[in-house]
Amino acid sequence: MVTEPDATNVLRSMASKYASLNSYADTGYVTSTFKSGLVHRRTFCTLYRKPSLFRFAFLSPHPFPPLAHLVTKHVVGFDGKEGYSLTTRPDDVQAIKEVTTLRLAIAGATGISSGSAHTIGRLLLPETEGVAVFDLVDPQLREETGIDGVEYYSIAARHPKGDDRELWIEKDTLLLRRVICSRETARAEEVREGIRVNEPLEQALFAA
Repeated sequence: MVTEPDATNVLRSMASKYASLNSYADTGYVTSTFKSGLVHRRTFCTLYRKPSLFRFAFLSPHPFPPLAHLVTKHVVGFDGKEGYSLTTRPDDVQAIKEVTTLRLAIAGATGISSGSAHTIGRLLLPETEGVAVFDLVDPQLREETGIDGVEYYSIAARHPKGDDRELWIEKDTLLLRRVICSRETARAEEVREGIRVNEPLEQALFAA
């Protein structure tokens, strides 16, 4: 918890929290709602062990509702020896693997994961590039929010490219639980659940 909270202090304290973690794991989802009425939902899971073991996997159903049963699986990560990007489409017999750097793997997955590959990766991994939540413009602390007995800091801000953002940060742990991105054409809500920190994670979990 931040002693004298303002939006900038909360974001800096949150960034310091993630930088201090020895390990991190979560599950979650991103729901994108478009002006057309189309709703697209991706589910994901994250694994990290200091200093650089990382694995982010997400499922992306076909965006056309009648074909939503066709799901593509994406995995990006670093196993301790090499960075990788895996893609398994519905008609693939096996995953298509590309060996790359972790930085490029996360960058490549950012758009198709509706930003969820980048959100926590940017906080945990110094080599990850791009705008972090602590780089947002004009952050403002809103009235504190409580849900199911858990209190959150709610921060409104703008992305340098103009999107509106709202961040929900758990007060007691300083963990980021929700990011809402609003733009003219769509609204995306990223939710992180089942967060576990500083627990032992075997290196085998990070294999491609």
